[in-house]
Amino acid sequence: MPVGMTSSKNLQQTETAPVLRSGQTLATTVEAVKNPNAKTYFHGSAGARFIMPDGLELCFLGGRFTTDDAEIIKELDKVANIPTSQIFTQQETAGALKAQADAVAQEAAVTAGTEKS
Repeated sequence: MPVGMTSSKNLQQTETAPVLRSGQTLATTVEAVKNPNAKTYFHGSAGARFIMPDGLELCFLGGRFTTDDAEIIKELDKVANIPTSQIFTQQETAGALKAQADAVAQEAAVTAGTEKS
């Protein structure tokens, strides 16, 4: 009898391994924009990126990302509209956040003496 030999022949696989999409990026597609079931998310930073659990990188071009992919919607809904998140489902919230950040930056510039009020 060989010692140290193993075989996966008799093992039952309970779950398929997830496909990793590390290094892949996705921005809003024309198809998603045209789909009435698509959902749009907004980010406080114009070029922000969100990394999905499988490594796929979502790009918020212009601070906006629209998708009709149920898996992506489910993941973004987990983090959208919570106090510590920069991802929102309403554009007004993202706009208010940007205005607040701009005001803080302006105040810091005045304090530093690099700009006048």
